[in-house]
Amino acid sequence: MGYELFYVIGAVLLALAIGYGVWRDKRRDKTKDALTEAATKEQYEHPERYQRTQKIYEEAAKD
Repeated sequence: MGYELFYVIGAVLLALAIGYGVWRDKRRDKTKDALTEAATKEQYEHPERYQRTQKIYEEAAKD
């Protein structure tokens, strides 16, 4: 009865973690995905300019 118990506990914990992840994904606000993509693209393509535009993206995300 040594390792069998750990397998069951591990499977239950894994199922709970997956369930929690699915639940969180269903609840998140997907309306800001376009804004997030635009900010990420700006940061990678123009890192020197992103320092100036970062505040604009942060303010838009609050609305």
